[in-house]
Amino acid sequence: MAYSRNRAVSLQAATIGEVLRIADFLPILTQLTPAQRQKLQLYLDAAVVDPVVRNEARALYQKGTKYYGELVVVDPEMKRRAQRVMGDFIPVSDLDDCVRLNFTQMLDASAFTPTTDDPDEAEYLEVIRKTLEARGVWLRLAPKRVREAQDPSRWVSDPRHFEVWLSLGARGDTIPTKSGRIDREALLGTRIFGAGYYVRVDRGSVQTALEREMRRLSSEIDDGMEQHAQLARIRRQAATGVVAVSDVLGGANFPSDEIWKGPSQLLRRAWELKAAGKIYGCRALLVVAALSVRNAAQLLSRFVDDTTSGAERAVKVLKVARTAGKVAEVGLMVMTGVGIAAGLAKSGTVAVTEASVDALAERQVARYFARNPEIASEVRSELGQTVLAPGPKGTILGNVKGGHSDGFGQGFRSW
Repeated sequence: MAYSRNRAVSLQAATIGEVLRIADFLPILTQLTPAQRQKLQLYLDAAVVDPVVRNEARALYQKGTKYYGELVVVDPEMKRRAQRVMGDFIPVSDLDDCVRLNFTQMLDASAFTPTTDDPDEAEYLEVIRKTLEARGVWLRLAPKRVREAQDPSRWVSDPRHFEVWLSLGARGDTIPTKSGRIDREALLGTRIFGAGYYVRVDRGSVQTALEREMRRLSSEIDDGMEQHAQLARIRRQAATGVVAVSDVLGGANFPSDEIWKGPSQLLRRAWELKAAGKIYGCRALLVVAALSVRNAAQLLSRFVDDTTSGAERAVKVLKVARTAGKVAEVGLMVMTGVGIAAGLAKSGTVAVTEASVDALAERQVARYFARNPEIASEVRSELGQTVLAPGPKGTILGNVKGGHSDGFGQGFRSW
């Protein structure tokens, strides 16, 4: 050092080792370079030396100063003595209370490991990494604030005891860590990163799109069940024999309201997977539920057509089918950013039809279930207790083996 520490030691200045040990940041001490240790020690010494030096010099200067009206005369000898005392003053600049650390040595092994399969999370964690690289992790010191002994109503700085913390940048947000180790909790506890995670991941494009489509599908299930109940009520209120004759002449077969139970259970499970961070599984069940709703609505619509009654209700039910189909298409697009037409083009399909969308859905959903057999097992268990409306042959709900029609696998039941 360019000065003697004797004055600082005599005034009981804290050492950087003591400060870090008391704050439980001692592991960071080994990361500091000699230059960084010297810089921080100067800052700690200055905290106790500078106030004393300043007061001593001021006292000498005032002692050698005489006033004769407006004339001020300073004794040259006293002025020189004051200047010699100021030679012990330790200049401190604005950023001498902090040093930049090598944060890669402080990172927990899983700090940047996604806890969900949401692609938005992996992308945002990489944003955090790049921000850390650009702005740096800084070790910062500041005198603790204590109540003044003579006047407890006033708070003053304690030059011998210090707060220690890490920050993003030299003057940025605090990184909450008690030992200097940076894990995922510390990263997301940093205000700017925590807020960004909520905006970019929790309310990011993937989760927002899935939530929007799940709510839309839930509304369509309610509409479909309502139309189903109205038709059932009309049948109950019809004159004896009218329903039977109408069914026979029209070739109609009134479906059970159980056709909505399967989609409802699948949608409920999709919400659970989303809450657990299993976003791909959520999407898979959303797509299957949407196609199941579409087929259930079409089945009910065919009954209305076959009985040649309730044209207005048929239109409403078909609206449910169309919307559910759109939900399936959006679900297929979510997390890939690839439109349905582009996805079908890869498989050689030109027109976007129900069968082609079903085939694309079967391929993607089956791929997910193959990688996550526990989810497939849960779905099979739930589907075994429900009734699903069948889809067109060769499609995702048609239960046709690969090589037949548009089929790409063994169908929905094989999952």
